[in-house]
Amino acid sequence: MQVEAQSLREQAQKIASSGALGRSRSYTRLLEFLVDCAAEGRAPKELEIAMEVFGKGADFDPSQDSMVRVYAHNLRQKLEHYYAADGRAEPQQIALARGEYRVSLTPGTPAIQPVAAAVVTAPDSPAQTAPVAAAPEVVAVARAARPRWVAVGAMLGILVLGVLIGLGVAVSREHAPPSAAAIAASPIWKPLLDDDMPILVVVGDYYIFGERDEHGDVERLVRDFNVGSRAELDELMKHDPKLATKYMNLDLTYLPTGSAFALVDVLRVLYTATKPVHVVSMSDMSDADLKSSHIVYLGYISGLGKLEDFVFASSSLAIGYTYDELRNTETNEMYASEAGMPEANRNYRDYALISTFPGPGGNQFVIVTGTRDAGMMQAAHALSDPMFMKSIEQARPDAKSTEPPSFEMLYEVTGYGRTNLDARLVHAGKLSYQEIWGGNLLHARE
Repeated sequence: MQVEAQSLREQAQKIASSGALGRSRSYTRLLEFLVDCAAEGRAPKELEIAMEVFGKGADFDPSQDSMVRVYAHNLRQKLEHYYAADGRAEPQQIALARGEYRVSLTPGTPAIQPVAAAVVTAPDSPAQTAPVAAAPEVVAVARAARPRWVAVGAMLGILVLGVLIGLGVAVSREHAPPSAAAIAASPIWKPLLDDDMPILVVVGDYYIFGERDEHGDVERLVRDFNVGSRAELDELMKHDPKLATKYMNLDLTYLPTGSAFALVDVLRVLYTATKPVHVVSMSDMSDADLKSSHIVYLGYISGLGKLEDFVFASSSLAIGYTYDELRNTETNEMYASEAGMPEANRNYRDYALISTFPGPGGNQFVIVTGTRDAGMMQAAHALSDPMFMKSIEQARPDAKSTEPPSFEMLYEVTGYGRTNLDARLVHAGKLSYQEIWGGNLLHARE
């Protein structure tokens, strides 16, 4: 037992040092705690983990809060990713048992396992569970025998998604339903559509780059949450020149699959106006766009990029331990998405966030986002469906204000597969222009 405990701790240290557990200390603390429990010959209870690892009180109710289960599931995925990539040569591997909180050592797998159908492990469906922005994720895309074909396959997969979105854009302008005009006249969309300022739709994307093998060929695609653009990759290689031979910029990004469906819903409304509507990825958005266009963001909360600070500056919500969680700073209530760990043939819980507020240049921001696909698609549906728009207008906390809309609404979404089934409002709050931009709304509009 002492020998296995020492080996467990050595493996845990290797995993933590590799960066596979991400910037957050939460996963490292969880793994260390489970290793300590294994050394004691026991499997801890969910409540014990909540209290010892995450600082929860004795009143924590696992039946109402899935935080520990989400973390355990995501940790299991991170361990599997690590041993499929950097740790594939380890003779012993840490395994986290399913259905309980117990870690043990298992014999290592000598060969890399075949890759599933998706070339890039993107956080674009409930079945793929590593929380975005929780850890650098190295994705093995195939065995080393055919790296060039793998890279081409990844590019084609991303291009296909781009073509689908492009088709959605074209169709939505040609066939906007009659109800879209009524929605466009609502107080939420009217400030964007009734002037001459262009509209910029910003889609949250994720930058990926190539990792070379010893022959200089691209062996794997890498998503590192500390590297969000080509400029940041160049900066990384500038500080460590050795990385220039290890990494390669491929000018690739990926989008969550739900972005395509959500984009079509939103564009049906925007295309009721004849004004210019431009669609760009977050990685291509410039700082000048913050003032020169109306901004509609569409994507995951984790993909907000430079908009994140503004969206949450005046919010009563804060990003929790991961981007799959939000915390109400006034009530301390946690909203944890279950989309990362859905059970087969069962519903799961996700969250949709709608936020709108004036910008610094007399423009307006509309944020259509969610923790995962079901939430994001629900947010887009809510802002493009006549009946749902009525409920938003009735519930918005700033309805009596004469100023442009400035509020946020959070919905708990019932998802099944990659489908949003239903939603209920769990939070609504006003937003302050001064807290967001530090200025005066009247001066901004003059």
